[in-house]
Amino acid sequence: MLEPATYEAFSFGILSALSLPLGTLTTLYWKPSDRAIAFLMAFGGGALLAALTIDLVASTLAKGAFYPLASGCIVGGLIFIALNQVVNDFGGFVRKASTQFYHIRRLEHRRFRGILSALKRVDVFKQLPDEDFKFLEKAIYNWEVKQGTLIFSQGEPCDELYIIASGRVELLDPEERNPSLFLAKNDDLGWLAYVTGTPYRFSARAIENTSLWVLPKTAFNNLLSDSPELAAAVQRWLQNPKVINYLHRQHHLSNEAIDRWRHDASKQIRRKGYFYSAVHIEHNDEAFKKIVHSIGGFELFDGLPSNELEIIANHLVYKHYAKGNTFFHEGEAADHMFIIADGSVSIIDAKGRFSHSIDLIAQDAFGYNAFMTGSRYTMSAMAREPTTAWVLRRKDFNYLVRILPELARRFKAHLQSPEIQDYLVSRQNFSLDNAQLWCRDAIKSLNHGKDIKPIMAFHADISQHKGAPLAIWLGLMLDGIPEALVIGASLIHASLGFSLLAGLFLSNYPEALSSSVGMRRQGMKFSVILLMWSSLMLATGLLSALGNIYFAGFSHDVFAFTEGVAAGAMLTMIAQTMLPEAYFKGGEIIGFSTLLGFLAAIFFKTLE
Repeated sequence: MLEPATYEAFSFGILSALSLPLGTLTTLYWKPSDRAIAFLMAFGGGALLAALTIDLVASTLAKGAFYPLASGCIVGGLIFIALNQVVNDFGGFVRKASTQFYHIRRLEHRRFRGILSALKRVDVFKQLPDEDFKFLEKAIYNWEVKQGTLIFSQGEPCDELYIIASGRVELLDPEERNPSLFLAKNDDLGWLAYVTGTPYRFSARAIENTSLWVLPKTAFNNLLSDSPELAAAVQRWLQNPKVINYLHRQHHLSNEAIDRWRHDASKQIRRKGYFYSAVHIEHNDEAFKKIVHSIGGFELFDGLPSNELEIIANHLVYKHYAKGNTFFHEGEAADHMFIIADGSVSIIDAKGRFSHSIDLIAQDAFGYNAFMTGSRYTMSAMAREPTTAWVLRRKDFNYLVRILPELARRFKAHLQSPEIQDYLVSRQNFSLDNAQLWCRDAIKSLNHGKDIKPIMAFHADISQHKGAPLAIWLGLMLDGIPEALVIGASLIHASLGFSLLAGLFLSNYPEALSSSVGMRRQGMKFSVILLMWSSLMLATGLLSALGNIYFAGFSHDVFAFTEGVAAGAMLTMIAQTMLPEAYFKGGEIIGFSTLLGFLAAIFFKTLE
C-alpha cells in the first residue's frame, strides 16, 4: 500500500509540470515574439533560482549538511553537462535556440583543426603565424553542398576560395577543350583565379554530397594589408611559373601584359597592401542601365535611383552562352537570376503530367522567384541560339539589399505581396502557413540587416536528424528529471513549499512555450508536440512518486546529497539553457525579468 506522501508527490509532480502542455496549447492562440518569450523565460529562471535557494539549499544548510549538499550539487551539475552533450549530439540540440547555438559553435571549434590542415596545403598559407590563422578562422565558414549543385560557373568573379572537406567535385570546361577534372578531400577550387583576382575559367559542380570550407576574398585582402608574412608569400607566388602559364593559357594574356601586371601587383602590395586583378570582369553596365525600365517579368529594378542602379550594374556579370548551353537544370539550387541582353532562351517546365517550353527573348528575366527565395529551380533553361545575358548572384543580391535602401524597401514590399506566397505554395509545395511564416522571417532578417534564410534551409534542422524528435523528448526529460527528484525527496521529511512549486510551474511554462514555437517552425506537428509535453507531465508525476518511495529510508546525509544532485542539475540547467536562451532572444530585458521572477517566488514563500 502506497503512503499518502507518495500520492501527494505524484499530484505535486503533475501540478508543477501542468504548465508544459499549457505552454504548447498557448501557441494555438498566441504567437509570442522572441522578446516576450525571453521575458517569461527569465522570469521563470529567477523564480526557480529563488525557490531552490530557499526550499532546498537553505533548509539543508540549517541542518548542518553542507558537505553532502555541495558534493551532490557538483555531481548533479557534471551529470547534467555530460548527458546534455550526449542528447545534443543525438539531435536534441534543436529543442532550443541556445542549445542550437552552442552545439553549432562546438562543431565549428572541432572543425577548425581540419581547416588549418587544409589551408596549409595551399602554398601561400604554409608559413603563416598562428595569429593570422585565427584571423582567417573568424571568416571561414562551412557550406554543405548537395549532389548536382553548381558551386560556381565560368566567367563569375572569384571572390571565395573553396577547400573540399569531404565529397567530390567536377571541374567543367565550358568550351569543352579539356576533359573534366575531378577533385576530392583537401583539394582547393579556383586558387589561381583567387590569388590573381581573375574570373573563373571553369565551372564546378558537386558530383556527390560535398562539404566545403569557404574563405571569402575580403578576409584574404584584409589580412594581406596587415600581415607581412602573407604579403611576402603572395609576392613570391606571383612569380611562380604556374601563374604565368594560367594567365597565358586561360585568359590569353601576352607575356608582356603578364610581366607588367606582376610588377604592378608587387609594387601595390608593398605600398598599399592590396593589388588589382589581372583580368577585369565584364559588366556591360551602360547597356544594362538603358534597358532596365523594360525588363520583362521583373520590376524590382525599374525606377530605382540612378546611384543604386549604378551599383547594381557593377555587380552584374555579362556572360556569353553558345547555342545549347544550359543556364540551370530543374532541382538545382537557385543561386543566380538572369536577364537576357541578346538572343533567346527556352524555359522547359516539366511540372505536371506534360512538359512544355516557354521561349524568352531579349530584355526578359528568368529564374528570379527561385533566386529571391533561395529555393531550387522548378524549371530548366537552355540557350536557343548564341545568347548574352546579365547574371546576378544571390550573394551579391544579399549584399545589395543591405546597402541600397530603396531596393531593400521594394524587396520587402515584394515579399509581402501574394506573388511570393503563391509561388511557394504552387511551385515549392509549401503550405500557406509555412509560406507566410517564411515571408515574415525574411522581412525580419532584412530589418535587422541579415541575409535571408534560404527556403532550402527553412526546415533543415529536424530533417537532417532522423532521431531528433526522440532526442528532443530526451533533452526535455533531462531538463525535467531534477525537478521531479526535488519534489519527491522534499515530501519525505516536510511539506512542499509554495515557492518551490510556483518556481517549477513558472519555469516550465516559458520553456514549453519557447520550445513549442521553435519546433513548430521546424515542421513538427502540433499534436506530436502536445503529446511530448503531456507525456513529460505524466513522467514528472511518476518520477516524483518514485523518488518519494526510493529515498524514504535513506539517512539524512544521503538525503542531503540527493537533494544536492537535483539542485546542482537544476542550477546547471538554468545557467546553461534557460538564461542563455532568454538572453539570446531578448537581450538586456532579462536582467529585470529575472529579478521579478525571483521576487515572485519569495512572495509565494510568504503565503506558507
